[in-house]
Amino acid sequence: MEYQVKKTNVINPSIDSSEWLQANTGVLNNCIWEGYHPAPQMQFKILRGPEGISILMHTNERSLRAVAKTWLDPVFEDSCMEFFFKPDIYDKRYINFEVNPTGVMHIGIGSDRYDRALITDDRDMLSIVSDAHEGDWTVKFYIPDEFLLKYFKNISPVCRGNFYKCGDKTDHIHYASWAPVETAEPDFHVADFFDKIRFI
Repeated sequence: MEYQVKKTNVINPSIDSSEWLQANTGVLNNCIWEGYHPAPQMQFKILRGPEGISILMHTNERSLRAVAKTWLDPVFEDSCMEFFFKPDIYDKRYINFEVNPTGVMHIGIGSDRYDRALITDDRDMLSIVSDAHEGDWTVKFYIPDEFLLKYFKNISPVCRGNFYKCGDKTDHIHYASWAPVETAEPDFHVADFFDKIRFI
């Protein structure tokens, strides 16, 4: 599995920019764990700009939950869309971006679930925009190269990552991923199951 990232000359295209029409669409089709509700449909797009990477995610989820109100709150308990990204393939660490319908984000960096440091600043750099309605929620954020290079030595031409949909305390608890995650129970913090993200 590989997602190919198209280039744009626009720095940080807006959530409704026509630039997104050229981007490839990734779909979350992997939902292997039993005992949970079917996951809402979720899609994503990535664009590589001259100074950073733009992420657009969309879901048709209903009964949205958005209890987390503060930066770094546990948004995975809410209706949540997530991007886990390993920009430097020679670094064991990855960064997780998790966001709820009000645009509250949780970010950490480390090599696995237990080895993580929270990123407590740089919110404004990410330009988070969330447009949430019942059954139609889109979120867009921007990852400047400057931000990534504070934590990683390089941004590889072929990176690795995964996209996730979850909602641990929604009334329809669900888990889904773009690249398959072959764990007995839902666990997104296993970088072995990340797949290729290629900048073309």
